[in-house]
Amino acid sequence: MPKSHKPEIRATIQPGSFDRMKQLPALRRITEGRARSSQLTTVYFDTPERDLQQQGLSLCVTRQGRGYLQSVTQTGMLPGTLPDWMEWEGPVPGQDIDLAAIDSKKLHRLLQDIGAERLQPVFQTDIQRSSRMLTFDGGGTARLELDRGQLLAGEASAPVVEFRLTLESGAPEPLFDLAQEIYQTVPFRLASMSMAARGYALLGPDEARFRKNGGLDLAADDTVEQALVQIIGHCRDHLRANEVSVLTTDEVEGVHQMRVALRRLRAAMRIFRPSIAAEHYAWITDEAKWLTGELTEAREWDVFSEEFLTPVAQRYDADQGFTELAEAVEQARRRGRQRARDAVADGRYTGFLLRLDAWLSSPARRAGATDEPPAHLDEPIGQHCAALLKKRDRQVRKRGRDIASLSDTELHELRLAVKKLRYAVGFFEGLFPPKQVKPYQTHLAGLQDALGHQNDVAVADTLLRGLAGETGGAPPPVWAYAAGQITGWYRHAAIAARQSLVGDMGAFLQTKPFWKGA
Repeated sequence: MPKSHKPEIRATIQPGSFDRMKQLPALRRITEGRARSSQLTTVYFDTPERDLQQQGLSLCVTRQGRGYLQSVTQTGMLPGTLPDWMEWEGPVPGQDIDLAAIDSKKLHRLLQDIGAERLQPVFQTDIQRSSRMLTFDGGGTARLELDRGQLLAGEASAPVVEFRLTLESGAPEPLFDLAQEIYQTVPFRLASMSMAARGYALLGPDEARFRKNGGLDLAADDTVEQALVQIIGHCRDHLRANEVSVLTTDEVEGVHQMRVALRRLRAAMRIFRPSIAAEHYAWITDEAKWLTGELTEAREWDVFSEEFLTPVAQRYDADQGFTELAEAVEQARRRGRQRARDAVADGRYTGFLLRLDAWLSSPARRAGATDEPPAHLDEPIGQHCAALLKKRDRQVRKRGRDIASLSDTELHELRLAVKKLRYAVGFFEGLFPPKQVKPYQTHLAGLQDALGHQNDVAVADTLLRGLAGETGGAPPPVWAYAAGQITGWYRHAAIAARQSLVGDMGAFLQTKPFWKGA
């Protein structure tokens, strides 16, 4: 049978907090009956080439008591990226996989094409589970599962200490209120990886890598509120999908993708501002700005090192100060990465996600303090997206029409307007024929890249001045010559790029918008 998708909160806790959480008064007060303990062993299957993982799927069989449950779920860190037919669970007679039990023809065919005979165990979990039913004051029920055990993958292993709150009936608000109450006593981190993804990560590094945002599935007859929830939820998922990369690797893309997710989130908030209560708009954008600021230092030094220092240093001798400059930049880069990791590990970040999840899950939470509801919530998004796109398109055309005479400040404002337009196009492009969207997207992307390079040059100059300032007024550091070469190199290149920017703007101005009424 297809897997059901109930609202849930899954989080990891410290091993020392496990017993304390079982005795929390907030949980004991609403527990119905006695908690039940069980032992679960789950074996995950794949081919030697990991074909299922490449499809974004996991296939497992769980033994609980005398019964066996076979499940097909997604492995990725972006929830909801698989169609419903690709997720399934149902009973099977034993611990071996049984493809015949899968009653989804499409899924059955996909697994048969991969080759049932090639599927073999790849990792497993051994879990001691304590589960209980919770009844909320005012109605509604939830299931709490507390798990403690091990994840075993070849010679590698990792502890599993986590809980899952699943709404069984009623409104979602009490579920999130309970999670926030738990968090005040037992701090936790929301789980950003499925158990299957954790298993694959133990086998190799792929699952800890960065994730770009996937596609949206908007329909023209979706209401404005439905579109708002889907788009902002998509930005949240994109953000969370890169937590592991930031926390556990030195990949430059992890931090970059988290910042992109936050920019997309803020762009979506601006687009839907008339439909969002003022007090909610304020806290969401304030928290997004805070996190963006904590990630910026790492991203700026990554860009400087990869795109400015390295290309120029390759053209000079090391004894001209480039080695010393590289060492100073790497120290600054490490400081930026640690700042980013500290922010993602901070309780403020978890609190933001909990609050945002509650807001997205509950129309009542999205309502404002005033009696007057936000605008357009029940109207089809198809009636509004053209006007939203037209507004941002007009801003870009107005700001960029005389681009050759713009000051640096005006170019910066144009760059921001282009980014807002590009994010808006990305949100709504699925509502239009791809052939109509592509030419516009192509010219808009080229314009954004050109403007972004101009901004990177300005940021690089600021970074170098700041780095030199750390000497506290001492004589110029040994890498001063190298810094001067980099600055001169890219300032000269920026002059030529400024001239080509005129052509990029002209190409965009000649591109016809793809929406009706443009």
